[in-house]
Amino acid sequence: MAATALTARTAALVLLASPLLVLTTTSPAQAAVTVYPVPTSSAGLGRITTAPDGTMWFVEEDTNKIGRITPGGQITEYGLGAQTTDDSRVMDLDVAPDGKVWVVYDSGWKAASIDPTTGNATGYGLGAYPYGGAVRVGPDGAAWITMNYDESGIVRIVPGQPYSWTANAPECEDVLGEAADGTMWCQGGGLDTVVKVGPDANSGTTYPLPSDATYPNALAAGPVGSIWFTRSSSGTIFTSPSSGSVGYLDAASGATQIWKTGSRTAPQDLVKGPDGQMWFTNAGAAPGIGHISAGGVGAIASVGNYEPTSLTFAADGAIWFTDAKNNAIVRVTTDQLATTNIDLGDGVTMIAPGTTEPPSPGAASVGTIPKVKGVTPVRRGKVVVPVKCPKGTAGGCRGRVGLELARGGKSLGKARAYAVKPGKKAKVTVALSKKGLKRLRPGKVVKVRVELTAKGSKKVLAKRTIKVRRS
Repeated sequence: MAATALTARTAALVLLASPLLVLTTTSPAQAAVTVYPVPTSSAGLGRITTAPDGTMWFVEEDTNKIGRITPGGQITEYGLGAQTTDDSRVMDLDVAPDGKVWVVYDSGWKAASIDPTTGNATGYGLGAYPYGGAVRVGPDGAAWITMNYDESGIVRIVPGQPYSWTANAPECEDVLGEAADGTMWCQGGGLDTVVKVGPDANSGTTYPLPSDATYPNALAAGPVGSIWFTRSSSGTIFTSPSSGSVGYLDAASGATQIWKTGSRTAPQDLVKGPDGQMWFTNAGAAPGIGHISAGGVGAIASVGNYEPTSLTFAADGAIWFTDAKNNAIVRVTTDQLATTNIDLGDGVTMIAPGTTEPPSPGAASVGTIPKVKGVTPVRRGKVVVPVKCPKGTAGGCRGRVGLELARGGKSLGKARAYAVKPGKKAKVTVALSKKGLKRLRPGKVVKVRVELTAKGSKKVLAKRTIKVRRS
């Protein structure tokens, strides 16, 4: 069903100036924090993000408002005008490169692009069904909005141009993130899938995630891989969300690297910090803020008695987060979050800072297989396979390259060990066994599956099908 285009209109927003009220608290073994209470009570604080001018914007889901807070702590609230129903919710917001604030509100019936310098907004109708959900603004200023209600999709709005949601759009649930290359990714229609959305918003590529958890809670660009995500098992009215993990997917190979953060954790919002690490809010029985490097080294620390909902980084490198339970915006510096000070539960594979334990085997440690064009020749019973190690991979990439027939899965020889430095690509020569060589008929092009495994493990962590020909 296509969304109905609404002629752009200008509507003044209501500015509600808020008095500055700052509380600084410290408790033993906890991070010192600066707290800014939000004047409107029970606001239902949601996402917070940083604008190009250094101010930070946040959602007040339950009060039909969004807010802005300066680095000095001055809060201004903005009313969003008429609602379709009294209980309508503000869904999400994002800030464009030009500083305009995009917000999806009125339970997804409407969207608006707000100019903070004038307080004026251009409104967009998203239609009654499906409703708008998450919003992210790309490098070109176009806004991407997920659409959900019985049907799922995504719409791309370019200011000043007609827009619509079509049946050709990929299935996108209300988890949306922008990758480092500016592409948009969303949670797929299946709970354990992510989708790289095409540039026209009418196409996409779906990638499965391991079925050890439910759908991703957040998607964001990271230091390696194509897209990072947080995951956890959903809670109930009797239990907290749990069994959390953080990881990333490499679109080139389809491989994932995932670190478990513990049975008492549930990583939620996710953002890449200025230090190159991924930082996330943590819910569940152990609320706090976590961080993890490209090599899996990380920690989760509590922030006083506060329960982070969404986080962002200010220009000075400090973290600011919303706390829906305490109805406040909180500032904390990263040096106070270096080590874990809470019980994460069982099953943690994330590596504690300062330990010498190597990263758990995964895409980060074995690397990826670049796309191979044309037909690879088999010379003197050997096949040359490229292996690439992503930049920033701690300790480089190492593993074993194996070859088998794509059809039937029969091995072509013993796997060959390799080691590649971060940011580099190597050519690994794999010798075929006599039996493997006989499986390739001379002159015939055969599809062969290349597989990367970690030393001492049979689990395939990256794979790609190539064409080979024995001369």
